[in-house]
Amino acid sequence: MTVEQFCEHAIRLVHAPIHLYDLEGNELAVYVNHGEQPDIMACDQKFRNSLIEKRNLEHPVLYLEANQIIYGIVSDSSQVYIIGPCCVNGYSSLASKYLVKEHGLKKGSIYRLHSLPLTDFSEIVIMIHEMLTGESIGTSELWLKSFFDENQDFTVRKKLHHVFYSNQENETVHNPYSQEKREQESIRTGNLEALQKSFQEAYVGKLGTLSRDSLRNMKDMSIVLVTLATRSAIEGGILPEIAYTMSDTYIQRIEEMTNEGEVLALGRQAEIEFCCLVRDTVAGALQNPVVVKCKELVLQYMHAKISVADLAEKLDMNANYLSQLFAKEEGIKLSDYIAREKIDFAKQQLIYTDDTYEEIAYSYAFFSQSHFGRVFKKWTGMTPGQYRTRYGKKKK
Repeated sequence: MTVEQFCEHAIRLVHAPIHLYDLEGNELAVYVNHGEQPDIMACDQKFRNSLIEKRNLEHPVLYLEANQIIYGIVSDSSQVYIIGPCCVNGYSSLASKYLVKEHGLKKGSIYRLHSLPLTDFSEIVIMIHEMLTGESIGTSELWLKSFFDENQDFTVRKKLHHVFYSNQENETVHNPYSQEKREQESIRTGNLEALQKSFQEAYVGKLGTLSRDSLRNMKDMSIVLVTLATRSAIEGGILPEIAYTMSDTYIQRIEEMTNEGEVLALGRQAEIEFCCLVRDTVAGALQNPVVVKCKELVLQYMHAKISVADLAEKLDMNANYLSQLFAKEEGIKLSDYIAREKIDFAKQQLIYTDDTYEEIAYSYAFFSQSHFGRVFKKWTGMTPGQYRTRYGKKKK
């Protein structure tokens, strides 16, 4: 595939024009999928030339306008591709109006600005660069080269010197790293008693300051606690998808809170929950990688009909061997593990939602509501109705 052919496909993904110029700014080609729109590059030649001047032969360049409108600039020794504009922070009518006003588009005209995640836009730019030059670059490297601000770096270094000097003058130190290590090791091994002791340790030093606003600072500190606990739990054997989902849930709740004490308490509670999860599931033990992958697949296909044969096929293994290996490692038949996991998730749905039994049965791919009821009773000793009555959320 040529670069030109790729551009023909890429405009359907970015929903934004791709212009090709020579180094003097003469247009060689333009790829669009909505030709009735005003052409910003034609209307504002000064802006177009400024983008061309930002080109770099060694790597592509991202240019951000008004903090949310993105352009990509890809060049070799004789030509320049300009991709964009796109909106990277979700669609904004203000951004569209900004383009009309800033670039001299006809008064009253409308510019339909498409929204695309920065990662997706960056990948398109990277692919054009690689096809044009044969050189590859990662998204993180592209962002660093495009957005790194030397003036900001100087400001941060100046602030760092000031804080470090001030701390020395006031004999202020942070809480010791050794205490943090003991905390995270407790979570990684599922040792709740050791974790609780680490909370009570007396030490010289204090927590860092991440924001001048006290509530924002406490939220940031608690988010750090949750993030570290998440990584420690994964190292302890918790499936990443489960750990990350827990992390997202706790962080979202932290962001909603307005009481500093409650914020820190929730951060500590998250650490306890991660620790207990490790203790109750794998107790920090190393697991067979095949078993780990099998569990990840069960979680991935929780809402689909999944059998031992299906899992074996996805793992490229013999079904009987997989069943024997799983039972040996986990002490439970794989088919029973699948059913138990579905029921565990269904229990949460019974507790925290008003979904009907039929909806829950359908959600976890049981043959029918009655089939769901039979399997549920096998694992809990109760019918779904009895379970919801006993543990479900109470009406106020």
